[in-house]
Amino acid sequence: MSFDAVVLAGGDARRLGGEDKAAIEVGGLSLLERALGAVRGAEQVIGVGPRRWTSAPVRWTSEIPAGGGPLRATVAGLELVTSEIVIVLAVDYPFLSPEVVALLVRAAGGRDGAALEDAAGAMHYVVGAYRTNALRAANAAQRKDDSSMRSLFATLDVAAVHNERAALDIDTPEDLARARAYASEV
Repeated sequence: MSFDAVVLAGGDARRLGGEDKAAIEVGGLSLLERALGAVRGAEQVIGVGPRRWTSAPVRWTSEIPAGGGPLRATVAGLELVTSEIVIVLAVDYPFLSPEVVALLVRAAGGRDGAALEDAAGAMHYVVGAYRTNALRAANAAQRKDDSSMRSLFATLDVAAVHNERAALDIDTPEDLARARAYASEV
């Protein structure tokens, strides 16, 4: 099944000292290049954040205001999606692969979507495959003054795809160290 991808690459990484997450390297590749590799089968890739050089074609846009968070970034990217299915992917998940993306697309099936679930059972909505119309409708229905990623997905029928490795995200220096150690083992 064809899909578009929205790569969320605009966070300011406060817990990492303000470092550009997309440029951080894990296993010899930047997080942005790893994300692009995971969605290499996309009809189009929409990057949300500052324009950067990439090895693959990316259509860039930005949320308003810039740095406005993952919900605003998702909505900004969603405006450019033309496929029935959209992969939403935050750039700080270094171990997402095309195989996991394919699992998410299959798990979405007749539902509104599918998202990554970690070992603790927490849903990572910023790594998922969603029906574009369902995501747009959920965004239109929510209140704009207090909305969050969780509120956007609360009304959707989202399947869980459990993958502990792919659910490893980088938010802190400890997460980054763990990811780099894990990448060197593989």
